[in-house]
Amino acid sequence: MTRWSWLPVVLALAGCSIAAPPTPVPSSSLKAGSEMAVPGPAQAPDGERSVVHVTALAPSCSKTFKGTGFVYAPQRVVTTAHLVAGAVPVSPLVTTADGKVYEGRVVAFDPDVDVAVLYVPKLPAPPLRITAAPKPLLPILRLPLGEALLLGHRKGATRLETQSVVLEGRLEAQGPNLYKEGEVSRMVLEFSADTSEGLSGAPLIDEEGAVIGMVFAASIHDPERGYALVGEELLAVTDGAADATEYVSTQRCKTAD
Repeated sequence: MTRWSWLPVVLALAGCSIAAPPTPVPSSSLKAGSEMAVPGPAQAPDGERSVVHVTALAPSCSKTFKGTGFVYAPQRVVTTAHLVAGAVPVSPLVTTADGKVYEGRVVAFDPDVDVAVLYVPKLPAPPLRITAAPKPLLPILRLPLGEALLLGHRKGATRLETQSVVLEGRLEAQGPNLYKEGEVSRMVLEFSADTSEGLSGAPLIDEEGAVIGMVFAASIHDPERGYALVGEELLAVTDGAADATEYVSTQRCKTAD
């Protein structure tokens, strides 16, 4: 598997100008890619009920972050850590597709993987299953992995939007964590789609209706290029928080680039 390093860039995925994880650029002469592993366009008829809009207030940096999350276990929503970093305990609000608003609290926060989990009591939305992302059969060839559906709350949109995306490849990317306190390595999916603000935390859903990745970064040089943490990276955090109810610290706002 080809390893990619990151160059620092300013990204805007959480509803305001933030410094989100940077864009991967190749550090090897080998090209990452795959053979077709997800045949045909994805179908997720029930996904809309499980994808929510997330708002978090971080007064320490005078920010209100807005993005996307999705239900993966009863009353548990997963989103990016940078969306809730520095948020006060009572601030996270989750809005469902029918416009109902629920209070949540952060019960898992991982600044290395960039994943957070919210416990949202009384949230009735059904869970989506998280599964492993497709892997390349021939990594040397740059062939698409297939297609998926991206469901998210784009900035300024009045309703949940769905778009079909092409999975360009699976990459091992290296770069600083949320607070630039050390280097981390994460597996990501590179995809082609309109990656506007507000899509941080949006799920990529395969034809079986399972989540294979979560959007966490996009290139400012190419608005049609996005990056998602693979399902395995999400499960490393979400599995331990499926029954969590106790608030955990969201530490501080993300370190600016």
